Amino acid sequence: MKFIQGSLKSPPRFAPWIVHSSDGVVWLRSPLLHAAGFVHAFSTRIGGVSPAPFDSLNLGIADAPGESDEWERVNENWRRFLTAVEMCDRQLVRAAQVHGCAVLQADRQPDMIRNAPPFVQGDAVLSGDSSHALAIRVADCVPVLIADVQTRVVAAVHAGWRGVVCEIIPATLREFATRGSHMRDVRIAIGPCIQQAAFQIGESVALEFQQRGLGSCVIPDPNCQGKWLGDLPAAIDQQARGAGVANEHIENSGACTYQNPDYFFSYRRDGARSGRLAAVIGA
Repeated sequence: MKFIQGSLKSPPRFAPWIVHSSDGVVWLRSPLLHAAGFVHAFSTRIGGVSPAPFDSLNLGIADAPGESDEWERVNENWRRFLTAVEMCDRQLVRAAQVHGCAVLQADRQPDMIRNAPPFVQGDAVLSGDSSHALAIRVADCVPVLIADVQTRVVAAVHAGWRGVVCEIIPATLREFATRGSHMRDVRIAIGPCIQQAAFQIGESVALEFQQRGLGSCVIPDPNCQGKWLGDLPAAIDQQARGAGVANEHIENSGACTYQNPDYFFSYRRDGARSGRLAAVIGA
């Protein structure tokens, strides 16, 4: 299905999260984090300058040689995105996800941040410095934004299935605790990602979920013997609640990147010709 800007269908289930900027950028905002006063956003593919197949708000470079967008356009897309969400005046700290459980502390590791442009290596970046804009990129994996309403510490987390089974969310929440956070004060927003109906996995991956106590988050695929369907948002929700975050303080957009090509890029759907989405938050 080809994306044609300005030809969106009827409002999707995540419509309450959608925000339209005056310059045409469309992004998602968590009502939970917004009510708590945190500036943040989950990007869509709408409002940028990149041509097909990266049309149009592509915020990353694809993996395959000859299939990448140009950095000049990607940088312009970042400028448009950050301007739309009113974060263009902050220091952008972007994590280049490695599918692990490393939590980077932008306000306590200034040399690492300064010496590793444009991306730092890790799957979560955390800060209590209001001059920072913390960002991660995804193309089906789960973007998770975390904030403490008391300490005002925030984090942006990339959680693919590997990050989930190695417990990137509990690891990030432990870092919050070391800074004095109480889990009753933590708020979590789960952004657009591939949902269970579209996330087919093999038996070995399903076994890893089960071994981590996440067996309820995988089910046999009724349409393909020997395959399973994984529910990453449910696994993240379970891990967050297990760490002490209240159920009412966890919000899930329910948006599927795979099933909504008008709004989102998807690596599982489009392969190497997929653009990248981003999530960003500030203290």
